[in-house]
Amino acid sequence: MSSEDFVNAMKQGNNLEAESAFKTAMQSKVGDALEVKRKEIANNFVKNNVTKEEENVEEVWHLL
Repeated sequence: MSSEDFVNAMKQGNNLEAESAFKTAMQSKVGDALEVKRKEIANNFVKNNVTKEEENVEEVWHLL
């Protein structure tokens, strides 16, 4: 269901269907936003850890 389904149900006066459409649309939007944020955090985590590991390797080489 989409926002359009919500609007159509409201126009028809079908409040139960409108509620269901609203909940489904909101779940989808929140889920999509969480997925985008999860990917951002995962990418930052990987980039930060790779950089730290490279710094540690360079420090070891300087000690040798």
